[in-house]
Amino acid sequence: MKVVLVTDIFGLCESIDCLSNHLTHLDVDLEVIDPYEGMRHSFINEQDAYDAFVKQCGHDKYLSLVSESISTVKPELIIGFSAGASAVWRVSSLDSGDCRQAICFYPTQIRNHLDIKPQIPTKVVFPCTERAFNVENVSKHISTYELVNTEITSFQHGFMNKCSAAYDLAGEAYGLKLIEVHITS
Repeated sequence: MKVVLVTDIFGLCESIDCLSNHLTHLDVDLEVIDPYEGMRHSFINEQDAYDAFVKQCGHDKYLSLVSESISTVKPELIIGFSAGASAVWRVSSLDSGDCRQAICFYPTQIRNHLDIKPQIPTKVVFPCTERAFNVENVSKHISTYELVNTEITSFQHGFMNKCSAAYDLAGEAYGLKLIEVHITS
């Protein structure tokens, strides 16, 4: 199975390395997209990472990188985290060729794109809360779309990334299991 993994604002980091290794063991042909186009950074904290993301990439350029990758790689599954999940949400409404499904983990910018209606089955995994919007309201709104399935977890935004202050070992295990189910089904 071809999979495109779209990172959060931290880009390539230990958590992405671990996830990539995990997916490779599942016989996945993996392409990783990050906002820094392969350049690794060691950010001090999330604010430092966000500042670099805005300065070096931004949401619209990230959307273009993801869109380009999807048209080239033609993945069967797209998985995104935070800013990457927001880009995946935005491309889910486009003609995605061979792509059969998408998973969006804690896409904060989704609040600015509630009019998007995915053309592929899309699972949106929300954290329990977001500072920028009411998770329950957004989840209810987009879950009315035919191909969208939402879930509000008990974890905080960033639970899959060890670089995040909200990293949660149980949350990471939950996310890995969810990804495995999508790959093996």
